[in-house]
Amino acid sequence: MSGRWHAALGYALTGEELDLPDAPAPDVPVLLDDLADLGWTAERIAAHARGQAAAERAWPHLVPADLRAGCGPAQLAAALTAARQALGLTTLETRPPSGRHRLNRDEERLLREVPPHHGS
Repeated sequence: MSGRWHAALGYALTGEELDLPDAPAPDVPVLLDDLADLGWTAERIAAHARGQAAAERAWPHLVPADLRAGCGPAQLAAALTAARQALGLTTLETRPPSGRHRLNRDEERLLREVPPHHGS
């Protein structure tokens, strides 16, 4: 399958259509090197991603259909996941586990309810 892999992945990461060399298949290390050569370093991509999240905008960016043409969707998603892992951007925000809380009356009632076949 021949497509504009790196242009599509670059768009997903930066939101810009960049002049990236065509590749017969996604190659994340080469992509990240090419992006860095164009000024999109790992730090800049991370700052961009966090800025998008803070502004409640989607990141990675939705890739336009013309850039996705010829790129298999599953392979594109896998390559994007690999790029995010390489950039340390699998999650943009880490939250602590939620604490325990006392159940309200409705939650307690639901816990007491059992289906007729339960045997109690």
